[in-house]
Amino acid sequence: MVLPRWTRLISAAVLLALVAIAGAIRQAESAEPRAARSAPVDAGDVAPDFTLLDQDGRARTLSKERATKDAVVLIFYRGHW
Repeated sequence: MVLPRWTRLISAAVLLALVAIAGAIRQAESAEPRAARSAPVDAGDVAPDFTLLDQDGRARTLSKERATKDAVVLIFYRGHW
């Protein structure tokens, strides 16, 4: 039996969505858990050490930046406008 074209397209889209969801679940399960903070950082507090990617994709660690510079300014901005 040959299915109509729209039925095959919907079936393919559902299959792709399930594969994407399974991949996202697998990635989330393998990610390292984040350490919980007991309280937010207030103005003037020393920021906890962390590593993030910069705009060029290079890993930047706060403790390494502190060791090479007199001051470090942290600026947080939205990822998209």
